[in-house]
Amino acid sequence: MAAEQSLAQDQTHQMRVDTVSVSGLKILITGGAGFIGSHLSERLLREGASVTIFDNLNTGREENLASIRNHSGLRFIKGDIRNRAMVDETVPGHDAIFHFCDDSDIRGAAEHPDSYVEQNIIGLFYVLEAMRKHKITKILFPSSTAVFGEAKRPCSELHGPLIPLSLYGGAKLAAEGLISAWAHTFDFNACVFRFVAIIGGRMDHGVVHDFVRKLEKNPHELEVLGAGTQQRSFLLIDDCVDAMLTCFERVNDRYRLVHIGNVDQIPIREVAEIIPRAMGLRDVRVKLTGDGVGWKGDCTSNFILAETLNSLKWKPKYSSTCAVHEAALRLHTKKV
Repeated sequence: MAAEQSLAQDQTHQMRVDTVSVSGLKILITGGAGFIGSHLSERLLREGASVTIFDNLNTGREENLASIRNHSGLRFIKGDIRNRAMVDETVPGHDAIFHFCDDSDIRGAAEHPDSYVEQNIIGLFYVLEAMRKHKITKILFPSSTAVFGEAKRPCSELHGPLIPLSLYGGAKLAAEGLISAWAHTFDFNACVFRFVAIIGGRMDHGVVHDFVRKLEKNPHELEVLGAGTQQRSFLLIDDCVDAMLTCFERVNDRYRLVHIGNVDQIPIREVAEIIPRAMGLRDVRVKLTGDGVGWKGDCTSNFILAETLNSLKWKPKYSSTCAVHEAALRLHTKKV
């Protein structure tokens, strides 16, 4: 079924959070000028929260904040998460912290492991210590299905052992451990999200982004890394933000792992068919580069079970197919 046809069905089978109780809260979002952080910032401001964005703008972009730049509830601080003194100055006075400041370039991590650890692990340590010092107890953090490695799917929230195959997955697993330790030792309330592939109009990497950009350069041929048989579960950014805020409002455990994913997955080969259709292209030749996964550290599937969200009666609005179609459309038309 075509993505645009199945969307109508998706919209009739959903449990959504129309509003969340954040009015008057002061929220710090590290990495708030990035893809996910900027969408989260918009939603929190719309719901009446005050938002501080802390970002060095290396991967985050000022244009991501165009719609909220002049919002009275927004404060922007240009700073590096590796600057401990600056982190310590920024953290006080907030009710909760969404720590979204990390390097999410999975394939490129092996080229600069030192800076990867400094930003993704040491930077988190600075945030946790500033929270302890200033008595802020609520943190929310984006982990990834990359912590599982090549595990038998679908993985539950209690799945183990965790054997990541990439530096990205290893850093996320280390971060999960640090947050759990600080939460239990210093009485934090921590919610760690394990994401599938989150997609939308502002993303700057990933298979959907790469396919769109390749087709914009050459609308006649699309190169696919590997055999295209890898299965991927995709979630549109709108659904991701809604799921996070559902957990923000309704999950108050000492430490809770929450899987944020979709109810389905599709092969990359199908993604290569959906995206040209979303871009209005026809007769695109798909060029496969191998007979396995796309690159070292890649996995054959990222599908997960979302027990916590299921218990909260939350479901995504968009299927994986519809999410890919919508994200490709937004990227290509620069609708963010």
